[in-house]
Formats: sequence, C-alpha cells, structure tokens
Amino acid sequence: MTKVAPGAVSGLETSKKLGLLGVLMPGLAQIAPAFNLFFTTGVMASLAGASVPLVFLISMIGMIATGLSLAQFSSLYPSAGSFVTYIARSLGARAATATGIIAIVGYIIAFGGIYIFVGSYIVQNIFGQKANTGLTILTTIVYGAIVILPVIIGLQFGIRVTVVLYLIEVVVLVVLSVAILAQGGAQGLSLKPFEWPTGADGSNIFLAFSLAVLAFGGFEASAPLAEETRNPRRNVPIAVVGAVVVSGIIYVLGSYAIVTAFGVDHMKEFSLDGNPFGTAAARFLPLFVPIIAAVFLVSVTSSFVAANTQTSRVIFAGARGGLWPRGLSTIHRRFKTPWVAAVAFVVPSIVIGCVSTAFTDPGTASGFLGTYGILGIVIMYLVANVALIVQFFKLRAAGVQKNPLLWIVVPIIGIAVLAIPVYGDLHPGQGAPYNALPWLTVALVALGVVYAIVLGIVRPNALVHAPALLEGAEAIEGDPVPPVA
Repeated sequence: MTKVAPGAVSGLETSKKLGLLGVLMPGLAQIAPAFNLFFTTGVMASLAGASVPLVFLISMIGMIATGLSLAQFSSLYPSAGSFVTYIARSLGARAATATGIIAIVGYIIAFGGIYIFVGSYIVQNIFGQKANTGLTILTTIVYGAIVILPVIIGLQFGIRVTVVLYLIEVVVLVVLSVAILAQGGAQGLSLKPFEWPTGADGSNIFLAFSLAVLAFGGFEASAPLAEETRNPRRNVPIAVVGAVVVSGIIYVLGSYAIVTAFGVDHMKEFSLDGNPFGTAAARFLPLFVPIIAAVFLVSVTSSFVAANTQTSRVIFAGARGGLWPRGLSTIHRRFKTPWVAAVAFVVPSIVIGCVSTAFTDPGTASGFLGTYGILGIVIMYLVANVALIVQFFKLRAAGVQKNPLLWIVVPIIGIAVLAIPVYGDLHPGQGAPYNALPWLTVALVALGVVYAIVLGIVRPNALVHAPALLEGAEAIEGDPVPPVA
C-alpha cells in the first residue's frame, strides 16, 4: 500500500475519469428515494395529513439553495475534500477540521443505525426468521462487508453497481406511482395534497419538514469525486444540484401517488400501515407485491455504496491535508482507491449498530441513531452556507467578482430551510430517548471543537498547510486566488 506524500498529486485513480452521469449517480443513489418514501411518508402523513407532497416540494426548493451553495464552491475548488476544503478556504482550517469531525462522526452514527436496521430487516423479511439478536448482528456484519467491496475494488466498478441498483428502484417507484395515478387511487385525483393543512396537521407540519429535509441527505456525494471527474468545475456543480432536483421530483411524484392510493381522507389508515407501498401495490399493481422488499434492499444498498464512496474520499483528503492521521490517506496499490479510509468509516458504523442491540431493538436504534447522526450532517450544510457568504467578501476583496444572488441570497435561504429540521429534532418536550438529543448534539459539536484545538497545539503546521493540501494540485491550477502552498 502507498501513502500520498504532502504536496503530491492525489494518488487516486485518474486514468478513467467520470463523466457527468458517473459523478451524478452517487448523489442520486445516496439519497435513496425508495428507502425514504417507504419508511418516512407514513410518519409525515401522521404529522401533516395529506399535505406530504407539498412538504416535499417546499423542501426540495429549499435544499436546492444549499445545493447551489455547494455548487458555487465546487466550481472554484474541485477537491476530494468537498465541504472540508470549502470551509477551510473560507473560515480556516480549524473551522474545517471541527466541522469535518462533526459531519464524519455524524455519518458514522447515522449509518450505524441503518446497518442494524437492514440486518434486522433481512433476518425477518428475507430469511423469514423471528427477531434474533445473534443472527441480526452476523447478518449486519456480512452486509457491511458486501457494501464496502465495490468501494475498495474501484470507483468505476462502484459507480456501475450504483447505477444498476438506482435504476431498478426508480423504475419500480415510477411504474407503481403511474399505475396508482392512472387508476385514480382510492378517491380520485385531488389537489388537496398541495394545500397547506389546517388544524392539528397545520401545527405539526414543521416536524414533517424535518423528515423531508433530512430525506435529501447525501446529495453532496458527487463533490468528493471531483479529482476523479472530467471537467470537474462544470460537471460536479451540475451533479450536486441535479441530485436534489431529480430526487425532489421523485419524492413529490411518489408521495402524491401513495397519498392518492389511500385517499386524502384516509391518512390515519396510511400512517398506521407498516408497509404502505406494499399495500398500495396489492391494490393497484399486484405484480409488484413480491418485489417491494427487494426494492428496499436495492435502494439502501445503492445508498451505502454511494455513501462509502463519498465519505472515504473526504476522510482520505483530510488525512492528506494532515487534519487527521495520515495513515488514512493510504492508497490501495492495485485498485488506487482509499481503502483504509473506507474501512475506517464502515467498521465503526457496524460496531455502533451492533452494540446498540444491547440497549434496545433495531427499529428504535435505527430511528434514534439516524436522527442523532443526521444532525452532524446538517451542521456541515449550515456551516457550508455561512462559508459561501464569507468567501464572497474574501473574493471581492481580492478583486474577484461573484453573483451576490448566488453567493449571499441563496445560502441565506439554505440556512433558513435547514433551521427547520434542527428545531424539529431539538425542540423541548420530546420523549425518551429523543429528549437527550440537545445534550448529545452539544457533545458532538464539542468533540469537533476540542479535536481542532488539540490539533492546533500538537500539529500547528497541519493547520497552516491544510488548505493547499486539501485542494489538490489540479484544483489549485484554476483557483482565482490559490492558497499558500
């Protein structure tokens, strides 16, 4: 195995670079529309009634704002470091280090919950076994090994796997949705799902926004592939925003179809159904009933492959910049992939997921770990929006003019929308274990801040040189204000 020396070219495989479709697919796949539609729309209906499609539509518009913020950054600083690079250039290496730790740990925690949930799902729905802790843990470990292999073998292979799996889930979703709408659902087509709810649904709708915004998590998966992409200053921004737009359209179509399948006056029945898409398929497209469980696994597997691909490169770039142990920047000699970073991301997630079964059931663990972990990712989105505004004024001071609409107004919109899930998850009065989230979030932020402070004391040169190392040689060549090497 080889390590990337400071100041060297990335060392990642670049002989076969990705085109626009290749760099777009990880963002689309990591969002996992089938997984989110299957398992969040019922909860959203219990909060917002029939207005679930409206919630997804407004959330899509808001998340496009954050996508545009990351797109502006990636058009200037295409790097495997993604948001860590962007924040380092704007707010400094300390802020980038703290945010990177918060986001990566958040991803590890969130995916830990999903790993154990998938393991439990396979045991009960594929193997046909009752809840079995030992078998669930073993299945989770084996599944984790399966989804990390495409990331280690190579980027092109991983992307091909992602494309195939994603196309399967989208085709099933679209065909089922069209079949439901073509038959008029339970009560005929209606515009009520796009009307703001009243009464109890109107007061709870902001909690539904929290779930909808978080359903777009992972759209930034294209950004860390910049160093392995052709024309990254053009293709990566398109891919980042495109992932939000395409996924948003699928969410609006799928949620409108499932609401229509049950009927706008039967949202209680919808919210209590443990498998609403299975129920809808049985009513309107019986041929699809046997494959609903398989589509869930396809969706979550493509999401895992995309997430492992993205996050391993962020970890690799941070290690290359000296922000965390340099051993994480080790490149596989044969496949030229950041295999150590990938293992360092997946293994702790699986451990957290498996250990959680000692305290609660997989379903509760998945919900809590996912909610807690996603807050670390939202913090990263918030800081990236703030960083874009700061960078606008830095560039203007250096004589580089940027569009204030895209660099100031848009990120402010993104910040406002992201405040919704933060409030939804941290507001007082929640039952256990969610009432511990405010303190746990403070602990997560403190972890990132303390790590950055300690790094500044132990390795001060790492903070000085990190911006140039994070950005990489190719990105610096087109940078209007290159960092000091």
